[in-house]
Amino acid sequence: MAELTYEDFKQRVNIQDLLVDAGYSLNRRDGLRYPCYVRMGSDGKRVRGDKFIVTGNGLCCWRPSAQKNYNVISFIKEHPHFFSEYIPGMNKDRLVNLVCNRLLNHPVEQRPSVSVERERLKKVFDLKEYERLDFRRDDWDSQKDFYPYFKSRGITLDTLRAFSNHFFIAMRTTSNGKTYANLSFPLRKPNDLGTIVGLEERSRANSEGKTIYKGLAAGSNAAEGLWIACPAGTALDKVKDVYWFESAYDAMAFYQINKNRLKDGENRGSEKELSLLEKSVFVSTSGNPSVQQIKGMIAETSEANHHLCFDRDRAGQMFAINFALTKAGKVFNTYVTPKGKLIVTDTTDKYQRYELNLEPFEFDRLARIIGVDTQTQRSEMTEYMESLRNKENIFSGEEYLLPPDLLNAYGKYEVACEEFHSAKYSGLVCKEELEELASDAYLSHDAYVSAMKDAVSQYNSASQSGRLIYEPCKQEYKDWNDQLLGKRIVEEEDNAIDKASENSVVTGNSPEERDEEYDEEEERTSHFHR
Repeated sequence: MAELTYEDFKQRVNIQDLLVDAGYSLNRRDGLRYPCYVRMGSDGKRVRGDKFIVTGNGLCCWRPSAQKNYNVISFIKEHPHFFSEYIPGMNKDRLVNLVCNRLLNHPVEQRPSVSVERERLKKVFDLKEYERLDFRRDDWDSQKDFYPYFKSRGITLDTLRAFSNHFFIAMRTTSNGKTYANLSFPLRKPNDLGTIVGLEERSRANSEGKTIYKGLAAGSNAAEGLWIACPAGTALDKVKDVYWFESAYDAMAFYQINKNRLKDGENRGSEKELSLLEKSVFVSTSGNPSVQQIKGMIAETSEANHHLCFDRDRAGQMFAINFALTKAGKVFNTYVTPKGKLIVTDTTDKYQRYELNLEPFEFDRLARIIGVDTQTQRSEMTEYMESLRNKENIFSGEEYLLPPDLLNAYGKYEVACEEFHSAKYSGLVCKEELEELASDAYLSHDAYVSAMKDAVSQYNSASQSGRLIYEPCKQEYKDWNDQLLGKRIVEEEDNAIDKASENSVVTGNSPEERDEEYDEEEERTSHFHR
């Protein structure tokens, strides 16, 4: 039997049958002009705002909140979780074929689903195939070989010594007799730091200071493996802060910038410096972060703060959003439309769709909108602590925001004080009874103060762990290594704006006036994980 094409599916699969298969029901009371399909909740009531309306030609449907048409192909691809054939990570084209052929009662070739993360038919990475040259702190001759790889990056010898256990030069001779040598940053799984599962590779810089080659060694497990470096050698379950980067160069640059600032400033020898040097781990995802990389590291550092130091470009911003959603345990998909809108589809509990403006990029604001709390250790004291009029005075907040036990202690103290002052100035209470009332007031005051100090101490301890912190380089740089080098992007952006203005004059249209319609099959540049 001949294999059906996408055109066959568009012509033969009824969009209303597809909606029913996706779990929607025809709502006869709505959509008087065109059929309307809604989703019913477990309580038998329709889910508010979750509906699709079939278009007049009967070939497409659209969601009122999105004002976007879907045919049978784009509907399946954008809502794969609606269908029983879907397996996380599978190829969307394969899913379309499975769903449409089933609806048409058309037999389909039985074969394993194609997964984005499938095992490639290639050999597993083996470090034994490489000759390794290490950077030894006490051997200057061994250090000289690394100079060409780090000179153009501005990385100092002190920084190299701090990370000396986390990079080396790997040399390999190919079948044609040529030997290739690259600076290599070893990749490891967070739950098995003793095994190297791949290499993040960089060649020497050319005469212009640019790296000719960067990539991963053949067979590298880039889906799970990370470059993980802790200068002090602290175990992952003991670290306080995890710093995430797209490359090991950026991680070393960040370390160098912040280490120098702490040493030169008034914080020298402080707990903050000790935290950076002894309780932190630096991580490189070697490009696009994967779900497995994020979950693997979070599992080993559940109490640590995670600092998102990805590049300041659009891709880096999307990595930060995806990281936050993954850490929160969301089932989601994200993409940016040609108009620059961020679309987040969250199907964790029920279908939710967010359409957000990315300019200006405010990570905490966007995280709150999509239901991600960057302060994961939020306690009963949070609202009260946020109400403090004087941050140095823990008693300057709004008392009615205190947790019930503290509010009760404050109430007892307030009542005791009122009784004492009322008796004192009335002149009707004897000295002995007045002393007893004063004692009650002092005791209730001490109990309240002690309880407050304990609660604030616990709050401060909890608030210093489990946080998600967006920490890119300064606004005028693309990444941390560029900031270290002072390589600004302002001039490049100005040139791009000038060129765009010139193009607008030539065409006679401003960018806002141009036709922004696009093919729905090519509507988005996905920034989801590998």
